[in-house]
Amino acid sequence: MRLLIVSNRLPVALNRENGKFHFEKSAGGLVSGLSDFLKGLGKDESEIKDYIWMGWPGMTIEKEDQAQVRSTVEEKYNASPVFLSQKLMDKVYLGFCNKTIWPLFHYFPNYASFDKEFWKEYNRSNEIFCEEVLKVLQPGDIVWVHDYHLMLLPAMLRKQVNNPIGFFLHIPFPTFEMYRLLPKESRAGILEGLLGADLIGFHTHDYTQYFLRSVLRILGLENHMGTIDLPDRVVKVATFPMGIEFDKFHDMDVSPYPSAKPGPGEPKVILSVDRLDYSKGLVNRLQGFELFLRNHPEWHEKVFLNMILVPSRTGVTSYQNIKRRLDELVGNINGNFGKLDWTPIIYQFTSLPHKELIAQYRMSDVSLITPLRDGMNLVAKEYVASLRDQRGVLVLSEFTGAAKELGESIIINPNNINEIADGIAEALNIPEEEQIRRNDLMQKRLKRYNVTKWANEFVDSLQRISKISNYTSEAKLMNPEVQKKLLKDYQQAKNRLIIVNYDGTLVPLNNNPGKSMPSEDLLNLLANLNRTDKTDIVIISGRGKKDLEDWLGNTPVNLTAEQGCWIREALQREWKLFKPLSNEWKKEVLPIMEMYTDRLPGAYLEERDYSISWHYHKADIEQATFLAKEVGDHLLSITTNIGVQVLPGHRVIEVSNSGINKGELAMHWLSRKDYDFVMAIGAGWSDEMLFQTLPAHAWSVRVGLLITSAKFVLKSQSDALELLKLLEKH
Repeated sequence: MRLLIVSNRLPVALNRENGKFHFEKSAGGLVSGLSDFLKGLGKDESEIKDYIWMGWPGMTIEKEDQAQVRSTVEEKYNASPVFLSQKLMDKVYLGFCNKTIWPLFHYFPNYASFDKEFWKEYNRSNEIFCEEVLKVLQPGDIVWVHDYHLMLLPAMLRKQVNNPIGFFLHIPFPTFEMYRLLPKESRAGILEGLLGADLIGFHTHDYTQYFLRSVLRILGLENHMGTIDLPDRVVKVATFPMGIEFDKFHDMDVSPYPSAKPGPGEPKVILSVDRLDYSKGLVNRLQGFELFLRNHPEWHEKVFLNMILVPSRTGVTSYQNIKRRLDELVGNINGNFGKLDWTPIIYQFTSLPHKELIAQYRMSDVSLITPLRDGMNLVAKEYVASLRDQRGVLVLSEFTGAAKELGESIIINPNNINEIADGIAEALNIPEEEQIRRNDLMQKRLKRYNVTKWANEFVDSLQRISKISNYTSEAKLMNPEVQKKLLKDYQQAKNRLIIVNYDGTLVPLNNNPGKSMPSEDLLNLLANLNRTDKTDIVIISGRGKKDLEDWLGNTPVNLTAEQGCWIREALQREWKLFKPLSNEWKKEVLPIMEMYTDRLPGAYLEERDYSISWHYHKADIEQATFLAKEVGDHLLSITTNIGVQVLPGHRVIEVSNSGINKGELAMHWLSRKDYDFVMAIGAGWSDEMLFQTLPAHAWSVRVGLLITSAKFVLKSQSDALELLKLLEKH
């Protein structure tokens, strides 16, 4: 078994000089984070023995050079390149990824650009990745897709293969109010793309909940404890805070770079290391440091800010503007506060070698990390892990994922420069004993939950949920072989009974129940199925008898209305009560249902002879889902002793006389003949009682839900119609 890691970039960077390709391991956080986990594959009891890393090589590779590049990265780096043109990647990376997704997911909608062409190019790049993955993928391989560049890939792969697919988002997932700013096509497309995975992972619980809320409000899919039930499988959404390889940072020999902290009488060091990006709060950070200097003159000449700014996206206008603003701020602060022998800010616009960076961590008394929004921020963890002497203080933004784990640090709001200034002052005054105590706790936590454990937990969870989903899916999804057996039983039977639900089975579920009239094709299908005395068809519905009479009254089928309160047999063409019933209970129940209808805009009541339905499909889905639980609980509490049952359905709660359910109805119809072929197809919660009552030889089929008492499952309502059409032909 292999693990296929799919990310935007390969774990190796390519450049070309004098006609020759040069390969160098990438310095990205994902690559460095996963490298130790990948090295351990095949050395333990894990089923995964090998891996392949797929991604773009970082530059356009001409066709005549692709074979050479592919061969080199496969042999030396366990990688497989996805060749895309620089032009397409610029459109995708600098377009939809960094002009739409990045600013929106980091809460900077004013920087976001919504261009339809960006979305088309994003789709195209994901399609190319899909094509390349399918070339490499083997049965049994596990696919782990990473980050916001490839959010459509899981669904594209799912249409082609049944391998376990996981997805992890390394940036924040925004609140619904922010996410909904995306155009309708892309906001739904991204969610549907991600739901192609078996497991979707986020850094924090907040991001997980924001995603689930968007899925509910945009796609209408509810979850139970992070599990979303789809027609043919289940998807798990969970939290996996990414760690670092603690020992690497803690134990590394950083010589020849100096790493000792300043001695007595020397200025203390405040370290700021970040990539140039508007999400990092760099302007606020400098303004906070400036305010600290203004409020605390006693620290002048005793401390300086070592600001290391790593170049990033220097060709983007908004980044150039930030760089210009930072240059001005640094110049002003140094000009206003500096002296001949003291410069308050040492400013470096460069990236440092790994060893030198760790040396900088160790020599710093304070690390100032104040992003306005960040998925995790591994720099915070790296700083704490690097402190061999456990002396040093972390000042950390509350809007980083790391803040949830590093609670012993000084947590500040980066939007408030007063908090930044106060945080710096507090950090510089914390006694060494307290520094050691705090860092000891954080280091133990980081050592325990390192990147290897993070990756193992994700992959183990992915395998677990995939096995459960596949086992259930393979056992229940009606495949061609099962259909052949069903057709054979149908053809050999002397007496056939077919029980079908109306809404969701014969016709699609409709947000406007009044628009669910049967088509001419459906009416002809029912008539053809019922053309011989060998076949009896029963249509069970929660609708009133008037709707069924108007729509199906001229069709030679048996009808039941109001979930079985009323029956109309095909030969008699006359409605009659299934059993003696009373509707006195309405006096007590109706006022309560009217109260909840008034409380929920868009909800409405449908009153019939012996039932009342509270519909909420037109209401705000989140408010309705929450209130529906309260409605159900309230109705159950008052109907226990008055002979009434409460039946939840698809965006509806129905109250009707107890003692009547689809199971009882089935027994009624089964008692009429000795049927040797029985099939029931349903799409609602109330159909479960029908499935549980059927005889052992019956064919029970649930539409659109994998977790069911039915023996078999069909993915969609259209599949149910196709099954009936198959029977019609024979």
